[in-house]
Amino acid sequence: MYPWGDMELSEEEVDKVLHGAAKRIQIYGMETVAILTLESVKPMVYVGGELSRVVLAPFLPALGPQYNMLGEKLIYVFEDRKNIEKLIQILEQMTKGEYKPPVKELEAPAEEAAPGEEPPDSPEPEKEDEAEKPQERKGWRRWLPF
Repeated sequence: MYPWGDMELSEEEVDKVLHGAAKRIQIYGMETVAILTLESVKPMVYVGGELSRVVLAPFLPALGPQYNMLGEKLIYVFEDRKNIEKLIQILEQMTKGEYKPPVKELEAPAEEAAPGEEPPDSPEPEKEDEAEKPQERKGWRRWLPF
């Protein structure tokens, strides 16, 4: 029995967890490292999932019901090899620049604006200024001297 009920997670919920994890990895610029690590540990994910149930799961209820459910969902999702492979494919698409977010994420910004209102006009940034400015580093790369 799972904390979220007797039913297993649906594909939409699993995809939501995987896309959320991929976005967090992308924020820190760790796509390549994550792909290498996930490919390395993929054969042992089921053992890792069971081990985390034994070691981590007893402490999750102490953090509160929302963290207990979140922890159980993460363990459930990441102990399946096909979900690890999906995450690797998402990260590879992000690295190549071919990533397309799920349809629900694309619809969300459109709902924020009122139906009759047009978004305010914003001046387009000049391309010369972008070429002069170095791209700001994210995550651990901002501390590298090169």
